[in-house]
Amino acid sequence: MTGTFYTNFSKRKNSTKQPAGGTSVTMTLKEGTSIEKPTFILSGNQFSYNYVNAFGHYYFVDDVKSVRNNLTEIDCSMDVLATYKSDIGGYYAFVERASDEYDTDIADNLCIVKNLEVVKSITTAATGMFTYAGFYVISVLNDIGSGGGFTCQYITDITNIEALASYINTDWGSGAADFTQWVQATFLKTADAIIDCVWVPIAFSALDSTAYASLADMKIGVDIVTGVKGNRLTKPCIASESITVNIPHDYNDFRDYPPYTQCRIFIPGYGMVDINPLDFPNFTATLLFNTDISTGDTCCYIRNENNILISTITYNVGVSCPVGKVGANVTGFVSSGIQTIGGMIMSAALPGAGAVAAGISATASGINTLSTAFGPSTSVHGGKGGRAIIENGLDVVVTSFIKQTVAPAELMTPIGLPLMQYRKISDLPGYIKCSNASVPISGMGGEKEAVNEYLNGGFYYE
Repeated sequence: MTGTFYTNFSKRKNSTKQPAGGTSVTMTLKEGTSIEKPTFILSGNQFSYNYVNAFGHYYFVDDVKSVRNNLTEIDCSMDVLATYKSDIGGYYAFVERASDEYDTDIADNLCIVKNLEVVKSITTAATGMFTYAGFYVISVLNDIGSGGGFTCQYITDITNIEALASYINTDWGSGAADFTQWVQATFLKTADAIIDCVWVPIAFSALDSTAYASLADMKIGVDIVTGVKGNRLTKPCIASESITVNIPHDYNDFRDYPPYTQCRIFIPGYGMVDINPLDFPNFTATLLFNTDISTGDTCCYIRNENNILISTITYNVGVSCPVGKVGANVTGFVSSGIQTIGGMIMSAALPGAGAVAAGISATASGINTLSTAFGPSTSVHGGKGGRAIIENGLDVVVTSFIKQTVAPAELMTPIGLPLMQYRKISDLPGYIKCSNASVPISGMGGEKEAVNEYLNGGFYYE
């Protein structure tokens, strides 16, 4: 019988590659040999062969032995992948990894993440609604009220707030021009009619002009405070702004998505918020800000290009400002004043020394009363707030952070990249790794097992 022998034939162990050419050589089978691991006997000293094709099977040469002069034994083992290449090529299998085709959207856990991170780019969109100047919303009691509730709310600036503070903290004990002015300042209790004061970092231009009245003197309690002006709210007022930002992201493969790439948006007045770039197909996001100027309560709605709501962020940008006053001890004046008036009446009604004594007593009492009444008293309500909430900036900032990994190209040839598709083997030259393959071949049990182990462990279809 004859077989085809090859010298210097190079191939991988886990490859279906078949040789071309070769030399036809007469041979005999050693007695007791097997088809899977045959030993061929050749005449002459044949030491250069490394691959054999015989009986329709392909064999690796495992060993060459000189039996005696001019007689050589060649020990072989079957190359099941080359032998059953046709069956393998026509087989449809679920292919996990391949080097010829792969799905760039499937994350490859074999791309090891390095301890390196790159900030890819930053994009900034300016907000017009938020401003460092801001304005004050002061809530007071009066008989006007507001569209937002029982109390009245005025919008005003720092100049008018300072004027109001000066007005309600005047030392009327010594600064009153006359008794009428002193009574007005002490009995109207202007400061007590102030409920609270909130500063919000909102631009006045962002407000709905139909939500407030014209600038006018504030009415606080029953006191119209001349020279302290504000715009009275006539209905609930929401400041709104919509901003569209580009997400700094160029898609190439799975590494441009989590967990390899992280994106964060800086929300003015709130801080950093994580977003998933997968939620934004065209890598643009729209942020809608709504702020209730009465309270500072803010909602930020993040939507993608298809107007799908991705995230809702709620927070407060309002800063509570303490309201205080320095006033007179009016209670002491009222109670003692009644006694003074009674004493003066008695001095007028009673004759003699007793009347004089009563009058002197009444006069002394009145002096003490005025002294007590004009003594200053202090009260404060509301707490201190902080403006640190806006110090990190008023613009929307988007940043991408990318983890560095082993490049997929370095894995393509030796172990392929994820494909995860049901495919015909012959359509995918190069490296292939299957899942649960079971190729129907006409070989023996050991050969079937060997073929399937190669397919499931990874092989090269060449």
